[in-house]
Amino acid sequence: MKKYLITSIYFFIACFSFGQSSLNASGGSVSNVNGSISYSIGQVVYQSNSNASGSVSQGVQQAFEIATLSLEENTFNFSLSAYPNPTQAYLNLRVGNYKQEKLSFTLLDLQGKIVANGAIQAQETSLDMNQLPVSSYFLEVNHDGKKVQTFKIIKN
Repeated sequence: MKKYLITSIYFFIACFSFGQSSLNASGGSVSNVNGSISYSIGQVVYQSNSNASGSVSQGVQQAFEIATLSLEENTFNFSLSAYPNPTQAYLNLRVGNYKQEKLSFTLLDLQGKIVANGAIQAQETSLDMNQLPVSSYFLEVNHDGKKVQTFKIIKN
């Protein structure tokens, strides 16, 4: 009878205790009238939830994001790409199908100040970012003075 009681108590405790735990670097919770969310940084479990209004990836450390911020479609006969992003030293701007277009670039900081600008005169242009502080930047590419595309660049 004593064995049965001890086994029952052990089973009862095992059923109502939580088996998962994680050691996280940081975390917190946020709530408003629409709901609440708790988050942690450094979590090793991955789960992704999505619906029509958005998605969330739980437990994933997303170190960088690559985003093109232009709203207008590129109606020109060339394509643009900026790499590596994030960057530490040099950023390469590549113009696919380059045919001597009148292209220029402007690199802006988060306050909108011009950090660098210049003409794009080849299929590949390299921007020296060694002297810039770690931050996010916006790289605008213009064709005859009209904005063609904007990239969000992360310098780490």
